[in-house]
Amino acid sequence: MPGAGRRKLKHTPEDSKVLRVVVLAITVLSVAALAVVGAVDPVTAAASFVLVPFGSWLSYRRRGNSNTILKLCIAVALLAALLAFLARVRHARSVDEARFTLGGLFVWVQVLHSFDLPRRRDLAFSVFASVALMAEAGTLSLDAQFGLLLIPYVALVALWLFLSDRARGLEEAGPAPIVRRAAPQGRAPLGGAARPVAATLAAVTLASAAVFLATPRLPGTRVIAPPFSLAHRVGIPGFSGAVVNPDLPSRAGGGEATGARGAGYPVFGSEVDLRVRGVLSDRLVMRVRAPQAAFWRGQAYDTFDGTAWTAPHAGFTRIGRSYGRSIVIPPDGSGTGGLVAGAPSRTVVQTFFVVRRQPNIIFAAFRPREVYFPASVVAVDPFSSIRSPILLEPGTVYSVVSDVPVTSPEMLRAAPPSWPRQIRDEYTQLPSDLPSRVVSLAHRITDRASTTYDKVMAVQRWLHVHTRYRLDIPPDPPGVDAVDYFLFERRQGYCEHIASAMAVLLRAVGIPTRFAVGFGPGAHNLLTGYYDVRESDAHAWVEVAYQGVGWLNYDPTFGVPDAAPGLSATFIAPEVFAAIGRFFARVVPGPVKDAVRALGSTMAGAARTLAAAWPVAAGSAILAAAGWVMIRRRRRKRRDPPPIGAAAAFASLCRTFERRGRPRAPHHTPSEHLEALLATDDVARESREDVERIVRTFERERFAARPPAEHEVAASLAAAARLRDRTP
Repeated sequence: MPGAGRRKLKHTPEDSKVLRVVVLAITVLSVAALAVVGAVDPVTAAASFVLVPFGSWLSYRRRGNSNTILKLCIAVALLAALLAFLARVRHARSVDEARFTLGGLFVWVQVLHSFDLPRRRDLAFSVFASVALMAEAGTLSLDAQFGLLLIPYVALVALWLFLSDRARGLEEAGPAPIVRRAAPQGRAPLGGAARPVAATLAAVTLASAAVFLATPRLPGTRVIAPPFSLAHRVGIPGFSGAVVNPDLPSRAGGGEATGARGAGYPVFGSEVDLRVRGVLSDRLVMRVRAPQAAFWRGQAYDTFDGTAWTAPHAGFTRIGRSYGRSIVIPPDGSGTGGLVAGAPSRTVVQTFFVVRRQPNIIFAAFRPREVYFPASVVAVDPFSSIRSPILLEPGTVYSVVSDVPVTSPEMLRAAPPSWPRQIRDEYTQLPSDLPSRVVSLAHRITDRASTTYDKVMAVQRWLHVHTRYRLDIPPDPPGVDAVDYFLFERRQGYCEHIASAMAVLLRAVGIPTRFAVGFGPGAHNLLTGYYDVRESDAHAWVEVAYQGVGWLNYDPTFGVPDAAPGLSATFIAPEVFAAIGRFFARVVPGPVKDAVRALGSTMAGAARTLAAAWPVAAGSAILAAAGWVMIRRRRRKRRDPPPIGAAAAFASLCRTFERRGRPRAPHHTPSEHLEALLATDDVARESREDVERIVRTFERERFAARPPAEHEVAASLAAAARLRDRTP
């Protein structure tokens, strides 16, 4: 019966070595993915790389045995692995740590299952379990290199699907039995088809409920606490709140800092000297997990002396953990100065994964409200900049909860053009020797604007039109005001010059402004969900005070053209494309634009990753091309099956004489080809009887109403074989 045949196939041992090797490769690759992201300890990873191949070999050798004792041992070992997982997860301090423990359990399930793979469905379970391992590795991966593991994994799974489908088709191929049954008198019951599905769902539900009830409950404060940890603690002696940047050399002798400094961003420290030149690499410094992009703010400065920005060396507030495991940051550090901040805000939770050593600055989207940091106390300055008593070493993880303001042009235009005296006096300070032409320029730009918001936008537009972005500028001449020289002489500079110019111009017309530094958002990687922040993302911008709203970020550098443009500045096409882009930016919905930006940043991140690992990418491309060619050939063979019977004999005849230089013309019928051969080829004339038998038998098989008998077909095949033997 058909049902008995299917049951026999289910219990037939799998003999295909190729299929088993492919499943073994899939399993090892999934375990390697967890090991690469650090989800399993080195001992477990090393043991799995040895035990999985050994177990697969043993299960192949014993595929025809009952293996009752082995199954019992595997069941006991699985129970022990589950109990070990439950014991370890009790000590997990957060959900993230529980995920790492779960990864170890997944690996041991794969290891133990590899010892019992007699049938094809057991191999399929290993493949399905590997999907869980790859998903776990993907959620824990911090970079796009996980994609390099995903490419061969997908290729191997596709190969497994192809081999399994082909093997199943070969096993089930055969004559279909004809079973005569009486016509049903009524509607067939559904119980027979639904009973196996219901039993499977019931078993899965009961097993899931048992595991859920046995899983220990983590304390509430541990579950909601964002992750934070410390790899290496490097304390700062006599910590008082100042910034310590170990990557910057100290200035010996007190001379002017007009040269280029070494590694690190030179604005993280006690001052921002616009005479300093530095070069930043594309090295990754940290990864940020956040629901939206933001400036990762580090410091703010309020005093400008014509060449450098400085911040007060006093006024730090030391804050310890107030409740639970977090540190609550008061509004605007030690005081608000009377500025009313009433704009609606969005809560943004950020988690920072430090890759390269950073100064003792806790970066965060402005304005930080709550910090989860591996230290019991931090220092906060009057600008809500946060300092830690330890350096941020590689491997440090911390989280920040920020209230990011949500505003609109209408709300900002409605803000009154008046500020408390403390805010106005502190954040409109200008150098006493500031050239008067800077103040005159500020008034020419802003006097026609009626609101604070319009004045700010007017200054930003002027900088976009009249200045250029350039990194390789020479040092300023001695004794000049850096902003005055930038605005009237060079008009080329980098973000510190552009942001300083905007701050000074706004202060010149009485708008409170301060200078902020940190990192740009970085490139968003859709594969990992993190923002990859690099050294070259270090940035400077301005913060403007709005009464009734608060401090808001402005990035005047964004939109300033490059000082060394390419062909885009020579032709009008870029302007046309830019106009088209602005049109679509107005009419396309916001979610669609966000999706396009995310796709673009992901493609850029993937391109950088593939460029860094080009041998792997090239090898994967070659393997993919070879696989595509093989699949195409197999499909072609399936579409054009090899001829059989008299057609095979005729095809052999054509190949035999084609080797002798007598190919069949495309327009010749079999009879015309026969006449051409007899007229031009000696071998054909000598074997005239065999040649005519092959052609006539083929014509009868193909065109006659009564096909040739089996002995006639056999005679034509024998004649084709004799022809092959006669020709060299």
